[in-house]
Amino acid sequence: MKHINVFFLIIVIIMNGFILTGCWNYREISDVSIVHGAAIDKYREKEKYILTTEIIKPLAGQKFEMNTDIVSETGDTIFDAIRNMIIHSAKKPYWSHAKIFIISEDIAKEGVVPILDFIVRDAEVRADIWILISKEKTAKEILEGKTKLHATISAHLEDKLKNEKSISKFQAVELHEFLKDLSSEGISPILPVAYVVKKEEDIVPEIYGSAVFKKDKMVGYIDGIETRSMLLIKDELKGGVFVIEDVGEKNIDVGLEIFKAKTKVKPILKDGNILMKIDSEIDVGIGEIMGDEDLISEKGREKLKKQAEFVIEKQMKDVIRKAQKEYESDIFGFGSIVHRKMPHVWKKVKGKWSENFKNLETQINVQINIKGSALTSKPIKVGD
Repeated sequence: MKHINVFFLIIVIIMNGFILTGCWNYREISDVSIVHGAAIDKYREKEKYILTTEIIKPLAGQKFEMNTDIVSETGDTIFDAIRNMIIHSAKKPYWSHAKIFIISEDIAKEGVVPILDFIVRDAEVRADIWILISKEKTAKEILEGKTKLHATISAHLEDKLKNEKSISKFQAVELHEFLKDLSSEGISPILPVAYVVKKEEDIVPEIYGSAVFKKDKMVGYIDGIETRSMLLIKDELKGGVFVIEDVGEKNIDVGLEIFKAKTKVKPILKDGNILMKIDSEIDVGIGEIMGDEDLISEKGREKLKKQAEFVIEKQMKDVIRKAQKEYESDIFGFGSIVHRKMPHVWKKVKGKWSENFKNLETQINVQINIKGSALTSKPIKVGD
């Protein structure tokens, strides 16, 4: 028995030697073009797609360095454009390191399913690739930006997307998240919006606001403030700053840092119609007071609290009204909440949810809690 065990152990060691000493799809780095980001546009005159890729080129030397190339190619489809790239570069694009995929506004308005179909089918493209919409004339312009902050434009955009919670004026969306919302009942997807800003010699890509979709077609935009209100309604607000204007007798501006936010949305039947009851509780700290009025005292904090609650409630109402009346797109997922909490009601309304959402009544209550060590600091005063 002991000899049999030893024999099997030797066989396992030999097999592991074959399995672990190589990779079935190993390729030399010099044989492929490593794609770090991509953008897709459409050449309308010829009904062709224009695929632009940001290619990483490692440089030889004692320390690791890299350069990048922007390569564009046309094709009848995205897959055709990729294969056409091989004709010119003699290298196959390698997509496993792709971080960013930017879609032009024109294509987004036509529908993104044909574009995303390639990404989903390609085994190399990761499901966590970030998807953005270009607000420039073309998506290509985003990748052609220049910045000294990062080695590649894709890395620059990826860092911004990873730090979304500190800003809350856009929502970073990975491919699998967008597809999930796209296929779900009672919610419409959104995507972050990219554009470029000229800063001296640099042309820096920025991200602000969201593109609103109805099914797979983009129907419009909401700005950064509206996006923050949307995140609050969806209970996905993690940080950022509220700027509350015209506070107190001197009408000064105050910056409130968001520590914690919690929103509960409850559907209620009222006279046979659905009403969405939205209760938000937000813990904030006073980040700055743009004036010398005392808003730290109990009386001053009460003024600030009331003004902040009024402003934030109005911003929430405004973005709901915009989604209802301009876009008829349920980006808040109210329908999915009805589906989950009132399934018997959802069965009756899901076939005409777009119409129901457009006329949906909401009831919003905002509670602000002012906290933090900044309460001990009095406003700076200047003497006579």
